[in-house]
Amino acid sequence: MTENITLPFNDPQYIISIAPNATVKIGESFTIRPFSSIEAMPNANLIIGNRVFFNNFCSIRCSKEITIGDFTMFGDGVKLFDFNHEYSNYHIEPLTFSSEPINIGKHCWIGANSVILKGVSIGDNVIIGANCLIYQDIPANSIVTHKEGLTIKNRQQAKYHAFTYTFSDHLENLGILLQALPEVDFHVAAPTDASAYLKDFSRFPNFVLYTHATNPAFIDDLLKRSDFYLDINHSSEVEQIISRAVSTQKRIFSFDTVVHQPNKTDYICPAQEPQALVSIIKDFLSSIDQY
Repeated sequence: MTENITLPFNDPQYIISIAPNATVKIGESFTIRPFSSIEAMPNANLIIGNRVFFNNFCSIRCSKEITIGDFTMFGDGVKLFDFNHEYSNYHIEPLTFSSEPINIGKHCWIGANSVILKGVSIGDNVIIGANCLIYQDIPANSIVTHKEGLTIKNRQQAKYHAFTYTFSDHLENLGILLQALPEVDFHVAAPTDASAYLKDFSRFPNFVLYTHATNPAFIDDLLKRSDFYLDINHSSEVEQIISRAVSTQKRIFSFDTVVHQPNKTDYICPAQEPQALVSIIKDFLSSIDQY
């Protein structure tokens, strides 16, 4: 749904993309200068108040909800993103996002090249200086300036790595394995999006999920980086992954309820005895350390 739309849809100096089921409301006397970009994604809600001004090269990326109050001005190159890519210590999801609303009050001035991130609420009558990264709420009647400085954090990675490629969200004894083998990061790739049930395993710090993982080179790279292949997914085998694991000389471990190619699998344990597989994996990892 669109209301009072006065955007330059057909002008090549602008990039305007509004999904059919997005809601966009624009107030009176909205000014947008050339080379600016506005994107409202499916089901997004974008509200721009009266007499709002965007200078050149501004960019709005609205996935969930962005509200901009009356009489607010954007300097050159201001950018708003109400979403982030999901990511782990190993990868960045290209098509899976987390979103939180952005709310900017009335009579604000956002300085040139400032970036406002998801989940931020900015009160009325706020001035934000040039080149500011806004990642927390700003109270009304404030002035924000930028101070140089970088914070660098390490992306922790485990010593050992297991890999599973799956269509199914049912991975035999996954929770038990995750808890019993904290020294192993479990890399689980799915060719499609993943269910909420599978995503919930992210509560374990050693669970890493890759969705929309269809690129053969990407899967081969995951295999190359893994110490062994864990054939524990229900449903069918994905893209001959067992043979590909064999070709890279990876050990393959499985349970009797899910094993896809028994003749190519190094160890098959009863699903009723997950601790037996845990012991086998620990012995294998100890053998790696001896080389």
